[in-house]
Amino acid sequence: MLRLRAAAILSACASAAALLVSAPPAVAGDGDTDVGACQSQWICAGVEVPGESHQGTGGGGNSKPVGGGGSGGGGGKPTKGCAAGDEKSASKPSVPCSYGGNKFDERSKCYYGKPGVQPPKSDPVWKGHKNGAIYLRACMDGSGGLPGMGQTDFFWSATDPLAAAQGPTAEELAQQALSKMRLDGAKIGQAPRAGSKGLIGMPVWMWTEETPNTWGPLSTTAAAGGLSVTATAEVKHIAWSMGDGRTVTCTKPGTPYRPSYGKKDSPDCGHRYTKVPKSGTYKITATTTWEIEWEATNGETGALPNETRQAQTQVAVGELQVVN
Repeated sequence: MLRLRAAAILSACASAAALLVSAPPAVAGDGDTDVGACQSQWICAGVEVPGESHQGTGGGGNSKPVGGGGSGGGGGKPTKGCAAGDEKSASKPSVPCSYGGNKFDERSKCYYGKPGVQPPKSDPVWKGHKNGAIYLRACMDGSGGLPGMGQTDFFWSATDPLAAAQGPTAEELAQQALSKMRLDGAKIGQAPRAGSKGLIGMPVWMWTEETPNTWGPLSTTAAAGGLSVTATAEVKHIAWSMGDGRTVTCTKPGTPYRPSYGKKDSPDCGHRYTKVPKSGTYKITATTTWEIEWEATNGETGALPNETRQAQTQVAVGELQVVN
């Protein structure tokens, strides 16, 4: 079982990461702390500050893992996954966003925790400061490995870095980017035109003016704390509720009608009515469904829930009257 001598941790923070990776198994003794249970907790990383009571047993005894998450092999339940690993890596591993009272920062790929027992003010890690506190930083190695396989150190901070590590997530920034967009419903074009009259059995053409705000793609970016997320919205389809109980779903903007088309059907978005409405007109509702995908500079990608927008028009429909 890999073990580290607690008394050496604070005075040799620079070598902590190397110890975690390369230290050989050693026999438990006075001043030793068990790392095996800590590895299963991800974050405590086998470090114990001077002054803590402990037992050199496999379960950690009364030792408190960094972050105050409990005793022995405890440390609390992991929360939702956060992105880890190299931004350029094809795989995007996930780690708990918080564990054992320690918080994961998606930007730096590090956990931050405050030891339950602070070292004495005489310890060099304080650098002569009398205020603030000592914190642990355990970072990934860039491949999504266990915390501590990258940079691992203790450091002094006048303010709580845990608060800084709780900036917006990539998905939250994607929501912010979405809030900057203007996603419109269809800018309806139709034949017969609104105000004119069509006939039963004759083709009806529907389309929308194709702009970034009515069809896409439309992209905006939001950033915070060195993390940037770009969200891109594009129309999936427009569902045209024709007012006669039928719906026409069009995956293209539709083709604007020209007189030269005569009595032809629309090639991509059209309809024919089979009866005259009691009121003389059919109310048409066009529901646009927007799909939103996002990509972050830390390598994360995802999709937000679809957005819908509506626009309405109407068309008058009658029968052809034959006069003898």
